[in-house]
Amino acid sequence: MQPEFIASLIVLAILGIFDSGYLLKKRVKKQPLSCPIDGNCEKVVESKWNKIFFIKNDFLGLFYYILILFLALYLFFASEKLLFLTQIISGASLLFSLVLVFIQAKIIKEYCFYCLISALINLLIFANVFFID
Repeated sequence: MQPEFIASLIVLAILGIFDSGYLLKKRVKKQPLSCPIDGNCEKVVESKWNKIFFIKNDFLGLFYYILILFLALYLFFASEKLLFLTQIISGASLLFSLVLVFIQAKIIKEYCFYCLISALINLLIFANVFFID
């Protein structure tokens, strides 16, 4: 087991928690997002693709990153028994992120900085879990 990859997985999960937590906080408080790129974050996060099974993507992201954090801590302190589950979950999340980026690019034709950051974090998490073994 390579602890440096688990440590970076923990850091990535925490970054994801901050990213999705920011989106969730802004949505709950009904505050506008400040988009550091020339995209239209509001148009993206208020689109009909911002939820799956009536659950908003920011909440799903927060849940996912918290789950990855707990799985990474388990891998670090306990054992690698849940490594395969972590790989499956991160793969599904990466696939979901890629679909959402495609929707931003081809359907909405606007980009959300925070959504792109989340997709990048998911890509790094996915790559990371395969180096743990």
